[in-house]
Amino acid sequence: MARRITGGLILAYLIFLACVWAGTRLVGERNLTTAFLLYLPPGVWVLPAVFLAPLGLRFHRKGFCAMCGFFCLAIWFWAGYRPGLLRAAGTSSDSPDVLTVLTYNFGQNSGTSFQPFKNATRPDLIVMQEAAGRADGYLRAPGYSEFGHGLSIGEFTLLSRFPIKESSLLPACDASRNAPAARFVIDWNGRQISVYAVHLMTPRGALGSYMRGAFLLGIIGLPGTPWAEKRRHYQSFWDMQFAEAGTILRTVAGDTNPCLLAGDFNAPSPGQIHSTMTNQFGDAHAAVGRGFGFTFPGRTRNPLSLGGPWLRIDYVFYDRQWKAVECVTEKNRESQHRAVMAKLRFLPGIPAQPAGG
Repeated sequence: MARRITGGLILAYLIFLACVWAGTRLVGERNLTTAFLLYLPPGVWVLPAVFLAPLGLRFHRKGFCAMCGFFCLAIWFWAGYRPGLLRAAGTSSDSPDVLTVLTYNFGQNSGTSFQPFKNATRPDLIVMQEAAGRADGYLRAPGYSEFGHGLSIGEFTLLSRFPIKESSLLPACDASRNAPAARFVIDWNGRQISVYAVHLMTPRGALGSYMRGAFLLGIIGLPGTPWAEKRRHYQSFWDMQFAEAGTILRTVAGDTNPCLLAGDFNAPSPGQIHSTMTNQFGDAHAAVGRGFGFTFPGRTRNPLSLGGPWLRIDYVFYDRQWKAVECVTEKNRESQHRAVMAKLRFLPGIPAQPAGG
């Protein structure tokens, strides 16, 4: 009897985990419930296994092995749908056809500096979010003397080794919101490059409101039920996230320059907003990064995350005219966000859009 009950519990647990895995990846932010699940620390899903593992070892060895195998596969895929934990570091290059980009959300930095990471990675461009009006200060700072050019617009700041020729803000989908992105054009050794600094809306308020059970409206708030209107209300945040991502995609699609996008997208890598972006652009970490590349929320006191970050929401994306050769995520700093550096090699003769696109 104990063997049968233990086997049933393990099977139910694995089916539940498989449903969560599929839902967060195939539905993601398009549903309140799966959107909420995207942001939970991994310990939430592992915790039941702490209780089931001893039972499995005692009463159901096959179930225990199945659980271990499932978690091995989950880690494999969570690390980026590739053997990221086993991959050697990407090939570094100081070739003139390689551009090094660093992105960092300056807000809530806990008084810490990303300068050691900047010095170690030697970027050509630093793309900052929540850094309104900080360009002049950085250009005067001795520790940033390698950057001869800098410009702030809206909340965005760009530091560059190369001349900045243009800057503009992309329009927000809602007049009450800040611009979701800024477009900078740099002169990279005679070639015009468009650099998009991105900061989509934070889901912190929306997720906080779900903690009292509103996330279940994604399941029970079906049309014709008393909860349908509440579901539409809570879903409006995610609809706005998709709308802002769509604005950025349409703008970049009409850009004739080689394009890079860097910033805080506030969208976990398994979700649908990230999937929407990678349908058109490459993700530097997914291509050549190592491990999970978590960038948020820095160090925490959350035991379910082992005190560290558990989300990858800061990215460097690139169009078809580039190839990622290295990507590194900053380690061990108190800041709410970790910086990300990517080296991108330019591919001459490759059109920005596929033929006929």
